[in-house]
Amino acid sequence: MHVISQPVVPIIRQLVGACVFAVLICVPEISAQQLRTYPAFTMTVQTTAYDAGGQAISSSIATRYDSASGDWRFVRDVAGYEMATLYRRGRGVYYADSRTQVTLKISAHAPGCPIRSAEQLRGDPKFIRTENILGFEAYFLSQRFPNSDFVMETSFVPELGGGIPFKRVYTYDDGRRIVEEPLALVMGEPQAADLSGPEYQVIEQLPVFDKELGARIISQPAPVFPADADTGGFGNTVFVSVIIDEDGRVLNATANTSITFLDDPATAAAYQATFKPATCNGRPVKSTGLLRYKFVSPQLAKSQRAVGHSKPTQIRNRER
Repeated sequence: MHVISQPVVPIIRQLVGACVFAVLICVPEISAQQLRTYPAFTMTVQTTAYDAGGQAISSSIATRYDSASGDWRFVRDVAGYEMATLYRRGRGVYYADSRTQVTLKISAHAPGCPIRSAEQLRGDPKFIRTENILGFEAYFLSQRFPNSDFVMETSFVPELGGGIPFKRVYTYDDGRRIVEEPLALVMGEPQAADLSGPEYQVIEQLPVFDKELGARIISQPAPVFPADADTGGFGNTVFVSVIIDEDGRVLNATANTSITFLDDPATAAAYQATFKPATCNGRPVKSTGLLRYKFVSPQLAKSQRAVGHSKPTQIRNRER
């Protein structure tokens, strides 16, 4: 997810819904491929956000480890801590967090990625072009979600199975872009330790969504955003998805932005928040919900003071 210039929650819901739909329509095809293996590789991915003038304003690096079994692990650094998404075919999707040293199940649906040929990709109604990337012929599909202000172009490579995003470009109507692209790729089965990651406590219980999360906040410290930050038109609101345990502590926090200088401080602040736990049948349960943080640029703060406003706050603690 990314910071965008219009209300973010509807877009988040659209993207999640579209992803779930894409998985479901592949289930019949996947069922026929249960015994097939997948291409195994290790890929380094860079995500860069560009303003409307083409200037890079933020960049981050991640590594993806894909096994022939269909399992994969995607690892990145967030505010100095290792965050990973683990896909375990037939078991589910998990978040692994070095800050809290837990591995949390977030979805029980993991049938495996579809396997598509060059002919199938070219025949897709959303196909727009091919591009040579790292020596592979990548097939791009284009999609615009309803009520969104960007077009998403995603490429797939038949030699890598044809179902795993290889390069993805979000192009906004005002010229801004977010580019997720591979920097290096090595074919072959990853090391077992790279695929599994550290051995943390594994929590299989799925969290329940808490739409009343804001009312349960006990404490929510403000993030410390950099004084010279310039979001390049990507907005000033960061939504952080949190998973909370039965004691009201944050087990995992994931920001929706590609702007690291907003993502990192907002995520770090979210881990310091405490809550009254959600309950089900009178018992505390693990829950998940969204926190909202608002960055106020130095330029805006100066203009507000100039017209007589009181000192601006950098965060709106609760979404009423």
